[in-house]
Amino acid sequence: MIYVLALLLALNGRAAAAELTVTLRAAEEGALANSDQYKSARFSAEAARAAASAAGSLLGPRLGLEGSLRYAETVPRISLPAAMGGDRPLGDNWNYSVGPSAYWTLFDGGAARAAFKSASHIAASRSAEAEHAARQAVLKARTAYFRLQLALEKVYLIGEDLRLSMSQLRDISTGARAGSRSRLDEIRARQEATARRRDLLRARSALGASLRDLYFAAGMELPEGASLPLDHRMAGRDYGEAGPDPLFIKAEPYGDMLERMAGAAAVWSGSETPAVRALASAGRAYEARAGAYKAERYPRVVAGARTSLDYPNGPRLYSFLQNSASLSLSLPLFENGRSSANEMESAMDSAAMMGKKDEAASAAERDHKKALDAYKALAAEQELNVAAVDDAAEAARLAYESYKAGGATWLEVESANLKSMQAKTTAAEASAEMLIDLAVLDSLKE
Repeated sequence: MIYVLALLLALNGRAAAAELTVTLRAAEEGALANSDQYKSARFSAEAARAAASAAGSLLGPRLGLEGSLRYAETVPRISLPAAMGGDRPLGDNWNYSVGPSAYWTLFDGGAARAAFKSASHIAASRSAEAEHAARQAVLKARTAYFRLQLALEKVYLIGEDLRLSMSQLRDISTGARAGSRSRLDEIRARQEATARRRDLLRARSALGASLRDLYFAAGMELPEGASLPLDHRMAGRDYGEAGPDPLFIKAEPYGDMLERMAGAAAVWSGSETPAVRALASAGRAYEARAGAYKAERYPRVVAGARTSLDYPNGPRLYSFLQNSASLSLSLPLFENGRSSANEMESAMDSAAMMGKKDEAASAAERDHKKALDAYKALAAEQELNVAAVDDAAEAARLAYESYKAGGATWLEVESANLKSMQAKTTAAEASAEMLIDLAVLDSLKE
């Protein structure tokens, strides 16, 4: 539909009437696809998983091709009797050795395994950070969408109130010309209609701003004619305005959104949020790293095996195959406290992360309880709002009927109309706030 609108604008050179349907799912998907923070966190998680895989490879044997080439200017010689050939060189100026070698660390105090555990916990932490970034992007899109719904509802309600004011103004103007209504009532009715027109313009401007916020959060390009849009229910209705047809916006009903999001109001189970899991995994990564530094003070035993083509074979100047095996042991005797200091640093970093994790868990539980309490209060309030809307609408109708019968003043009609619109607006605001609270609750789930 957006492309149809663009085509009509290009062909006709003027704004054309069009309806733009905006869905919550499209907004969520767009927010995820266009969130640079989420993209960065996702790439960071993938890099951490690759680093963990690399660290895990050190737990098994390693196989490689090794080779060496050496030139010696002086070749030692051995003096032998003439019967044995006389003086002979003990090798050649050129020496080489090439062949596959295998190594396997038999014991290192657990340093390699601790490093692998640390890298694995870092990968888990980065994955949780990516999930947290995704939830924040979705929460931002949902909040913008629910505010757009509220802006649409306000535009629609003010528009309906304007139509009512215009209808009443026509009745009073007719009565004033016939002498059955006062000139003062006609002026007051016109003032009320003018005020509603002003309110509608402001509401349409706020709706345009809400639409821009949503499209920005979703990373989508805003269509033309979105500066002063209207709700799709207002299409084809007269509001006493001239000019090009505006863009009509259609959003999903509140009822559908509440039904979809209602499961987020489940009882808090103490589950860890992604942000808490990220800090916990980071703390465990530092703890494992401290174990790796501690293991550096233990002996290291490495077994090796090699088969190679060597040259020369001592005084015999030809190549030969050589098979060998090795067992090496190393033990650090003095390093000026390097590994102990690194171990202490990692242990303190682990304690710091665990402290942040506990604080984040407490904050998440607090935010969950606040949002849940607010949602429950709004749900209870909404029952009152529904009844208030019905009563206010009936009171406005009766006030105008009484005015037409001569039993009420125009000020009473104005007051009843205003209270009716306020009741409807309050109900719409409560619905939007309930949805925002549910979105916050959903972002805090496990």
